[in-house]
Amino acid sequence: MRRPAVLAPLLLLAGGGSALVLLPLFGVPGFELGLALAIAVGLLGGGTGVAAAAQERRILLGQEPRPPGALRPDAPGTAVARALGTALFLNVAALVPPFLTSTVFAWLRTACDPFELVGFYPMLTLPSAVLASASGVLCGLGARRPSRGVGLHVLLVLLSLVPTVWPIVAGPQVFAFNHYLGHLPGPLYDEALVMTPALGWFRLETLLWAWVLAGLATAFLKMDSGHLSRAAPRVGVLVGLLLPVIAIGFLEVKGPQLRTRMTDAYLAETLGGVRDTEHFRLHYPRGKSREDVDRMARDMEFRWTQVQRFLGVAPTERIRVWLYRNEEEKQRLVGAGRTQYAKPWRHELHIQDKPFPHSTLHHELAHVMAAPAGSGPFRVTTRLGLWPLMGVIEGFAVAADGPAQGDLTLHQWAAGMRRQKLAPDMRKLMGPEGFYQSAPARAYTVAGSFLLYLADTYGTDRLRALYAHADFQEAYGRPLDELVGEWERHVDALPLDDAAVARAFARFRAGSLFSRACAREVARLTEPARASLVTDPSDALERYTRAATLQPEEPAYRLGEAAALSALERYDEATTVLTTLAGKVKGQNVSEAEVAMALADVETRRERPEQARAHLDTVLALDATPDLTRTAQVKLAALESTARRAGIDAYFLAPKEELRLLLLSRALQALPSDPYLNYLLGRRLQQVGSPVLAGESLQRALSDDSLPLSLRREALRLKVEASYLSGDCGAVRHEVGVLPDFGTAFKATAQEWAERCDFEEKTFRGVLVPRQAFR
Repeated sequence: MRRPAVLAPLLLLAGGGSALVLLPLFGVPGFELGLALAIAVGLLGGGTGVAAAAQERRILLGQEPRPPGALRPDAPGTAVARALGTALFLNVAALVPPFLTSTVFAWLRTACDPFELVGFYPMLTLPSAVLASASGVLCGLGARRPSRGVGLHVLLVLLSLVPTVWPIVAGPQVFAFNHYLGHLPGPLYDEALVMTPALGWFRLETLLWAWVLAGLATAFLKMDSGHLSRAAPRVGVLVGLLLPVIAIGFLEVKGPQLRTRMTDAYLAETLGGVRDTEHFRLHYPRGKSREDVDRMARDMEFRWTQVQRFLGVAPTERIRVWLYRNEEEKQRLVGAGRTQYAKPWRHELHIQDKPFPHSTLHHELAHVMAAPAGSGPFRVTTRLGLWPLMGVIEGFAVAADGPAQGDLTLHQWAAGMRRQKLAPDMRKLMGPEGFYQSAPARAYTVAGSFLLYLADTYGTDRLRALYAHADFQEAYGRPLDELVGEWERHVDALPLDDAAVARAFARFRAGSLFSRACAREVARLTEPARASLVTDPSDALERYTRAATLQPEEPAYRLGEAAALSALERYDEATTVLTTLAGKVKGQNVSEAEVAMALADVETRRERPEQARAHLDTVLALDATPDLTRTAQVKLAALESTARRAGIDAYFLAPKEELRLLLLSRALQALPSDPYLNYLLGRRLQQVGSPVLAGESLQRALSDDSLPLSLRREALRLKVEASYLSGDCGAVRHEVGVLPDFGTAFKATAQEWAERCDFEEKTFRGVLVPRQAFR
């Protein structure tokens, strides 16, 4: 500790780690702080080991300076153990101040639970400290000078990056394990982190490596010189190292099963199903129905044609699509649960199963098919060949995905965001770091709008030229600032009603992970809360209340709290929560409408129809979102007719799909031509995969002129979709041809079904007809 070369790194570890608590996410002793300190101790801790080895050498040789009263060890094992113990003690001691500082900081300065993810801190830092200490001692005893020992340790750290990075580059996974530097579980978008058995197995392997390094130092240490020598090694010690070496070999061989790494072969075997098409190889889960696989195969080929038409290029290699049952399986196998991702350099994409048409296939496929236009080893937009420019990469895929984004176009969402002052600065977003500093939903949308504008205005040839290095001057002959100003004037001039602007605020109000209080803890609270709202409302109530306390600015958690209270029949408390929330969200149309809808639900449960009607009228008056408007109209229809009520209540509240369909069917026996009941039954039949029956119910709903416009609009959309899924392209073309003008986004979505018909008739000699359909 008296040596500056030792003291400085230890103070840097302790002091620098403690100072990290001032940064977002680092103020609690969890994953982020643990990862930062694991990297730091993995790098700097080796220097402590080198210094401890040098001190032990001086003790062996009787040289100064050495600790007063230090006794010369009589065995190499003792010498190595003393050096390793000294280094490890100091390295671990340097990890204590950041842990204590973050714990106290979280306790006093935040509302976060300091111990929510506390297990990550020791699991990430302590094994790295052990390995760095052992590595430093081995390198210190093997080198003639301490500086060379430090250099050898750094070389070992660099070499350790090869088995860390290679499986990500050459394999399907996105998680990373490094014995010195810790663990990355995957993309930042997966906010709800959990400790997995894979982390435990890998950290066990880290300790086994530390055992091997310490054993090698013991086996080759010459007591008379204090250096390592290959002459006359201690065979007994080397034989003893067979145990950890065999254990390491076993853990490496079983890596895919233990989830510490993943291979294509094991992943393909685990999923089980394979289907080849002209441009794709689809790996899908065993048990997926033949019809669903056929539908997915056609969807992929259709999207390939769309992206090829937009980009003007396509890879010649067959593209692999890895399809997972759900986000849990995807997280377990490749390390990205909620995040869909692509690896353009491997011509593959990883997505989880979703209803047809797959909502993210188009976007991820655009990443892969843009590879011929990309640069660097990863075939994406890069600076200097390696640094990815995510604003261009993601914006390019969003633009290729098409102009329609739900009920508004991409440009309309961007315009609404700008009018609410939520849009990131495009000039920074197109740079090397601006994308990471913005909320993902905002960054994706405005970047996509900007690049779609460039494609529509100047053609995709220039956009393709831009994709390599994001050099706007070279691709367009104009600087980025001018092009951004042109795009801003375009979207700012778009006509947009107040309701659309309000929807943009509601959709994009959430900030980035780094700007939200206790983001990791809140994510771990809300996901189980949603799942338990019906089965265990008491648990959901506790979780939602805690989340609302941590992030009071987010109304969704108070809404969840009120829903749980209502499920527990604590109606007065639910009303109090919602009334308080209504005052806070005054002026935010979407949130106001959500609160009014929740109040209507509470009053309906209390059998107070007039009060419920008043709140539903408020929802309609706000005209916040199409979904809320449709729901309010359906619930008002239930209040108007007792014959409708059982069926409509079942649609929203019944826990089983069979019960929903049964009660809707019973209600229709009493009111066979009721437009609301037919609309709901058609919608539900569509969702459960019965398009022929769905189309019949939807047609009956549309034949009644009393069906409100918002419900008619949705029924028409569903009817076009049902006709396609039934295999009736004649009906698709007719229905699309006579659709009213419901806006650009609606028209684009409907027209795509007709495009699918044209494509499949040309490519597959006809559309896919489900087995229950007949002509």
